[in-house]
Amino acid sequence: MKAIRINPVVLIIINIIAPTMYIFLSGMYLQVFLLAFTSVLLILMGRFKRLSVFLLIYGLMMGVYKLTMNLGQMKGLGLFFIVLVQSVPCIALASILVSKYNSAQLLSALEKLRIPRVLVVAATITLKYIPTFKREFAYIRESMRLRGIGFTWKKPIRSFKYFIVPQLFRCAALAEEVTAAGLVKGIDAPGRRTSYFEERFSFMDIVVLTVFVLGLVGGCVWKQM
Repeated sequence: MKAIRINPVVLIIINIIAPTMYIFLSGMYLQVFLLAFTSVLLILMGRFKRLSVFLLIYGLMMGVYKLTMNLGQMKGLGLFFIVLVQSVPCIALASILVSKYNSAQLLSALEKLRIPRVLVVAATITLKYIPTFKREFAYIRESMRLRGIGFTWKKPIRSFKYFIVPQLFRCAALAEEVTAAGLVKGIDAPGRRTSYFEERFSFMDIVVLTVFVLGLVGGCVWKQM
């Protein structure tokens, strides 16, 4: 089966709406629905490795919740994990935005929504900085290894400082680089921006959004019964 391609705007809309629906719908229904919906969507997109990691993390968190809820002193930890596990499906979908789409594709898709360009640029930079942060973190670890500095739980604050301080300096430098690159590419130009990537809504995008909305409506109906 050929993997389908989803417009990044669809994933962004789902990630915005899904967490807020916990206010209006039953937590158990929405949790099961998002688990099934995300699993099927990852299968259709051909992301089997990501699906297996997602289900493993989900299963481990639910296991910790089941074990700790029977222990009086550890009940608070179980409640923390059951709240945290509710965000796992959204994180799984958000990770696709970070890894599958480049900056030009995200910009092209978001500009179709006719939202202020400041928000478009801010959202794009935020999403694409996550892999950059991961790469910079690996550089810092390698630099620490070459200098014979290792992370130790005996002195967590000092060890944490070795990671954070270089990362903050790199953030400042990368902010200037990203700003300069954006200006060179005409990000502040008043005219309509063209792109090599034309992100349009396809029939499959409409189907995915329709199924998602129907699932939420079904939860509202089920709650009233």
